[in-house]
Amino acid sequence: MKINKIKEMINNKYFFAGATTVFALIIAWGASGTHDEVAHKSAKIKEAEIIDKTTNSKQLTATKDAPDIKTVVETKNTEEINVTFSIICDTLLDNMDILDSSKHNLVPSDGIIYPTKTVEAKEGESVFDLLLRLSVDNKLHMEFVNTPMYGSAYIEGINNLYEFDAGELSGWMYRVNGEFPNYGCSKYELKDGDIVEWLYTCDLGRDLGRDGEVIFQ
Repeated sequence: MKINKIKEMINNKYFFAGATTVFALIIAWGASGTHDEVAHKSAKIKEAEIIDKTTNSKQLTATKDAPDIKTVVETKNTEEINVTFSIICDTLLDNMDILDSSKHNLVPSDGIIYPTKTVEAKEGESVFDLLLRLSVDNKLHMEFVNTPMYGSAYIEGINNLYEFDAGELSGWMYRVNGEFPNYGCSKYELKDGDIVEWLYTCDLGRDLGRDGEVIFQ
């Protein structure tokens, strides 16, 4: 399943922002004559709204309490690949004292939000596409800001755990095959056998073994 329709709505004139105006709407659409309805789990998307008035950045939040919508994808002959995927925030277990106290109940006892699994992806999908799709399919909260200047989405929160919740050096990063790419998650095109991890850091990635300049994703 591809997420082209969501991204198309974000990038086209379904969304616009002025200097002082914020628009919010519910995304909901059905299959058309040129698209096939995907018989997957019910997709849940709560809202898509523009939140950064100065950069025209945009956000999409997939949540557990949102109404059902139908997801459609273009019919294409794309090769399926297998990718290992996980979402982990175990660094927070050693930093509960600096984590916002209202978020303590959101941290799993083992720090695993999405356990390591082999999942199917489509050739040409990005790390962001996969995160968005699995968040929707599994009714998992995920919030991002679309930043056209950098040509990538920036992940602000997963499972209602946000950047800066555990201090000014905290946030989400992604790692592929043990390495931290130095470009946005929308730009990393998945390959068969990739191991993708979304990880929460409390120390600019140093607590995850990353050295040098850090770019949150």
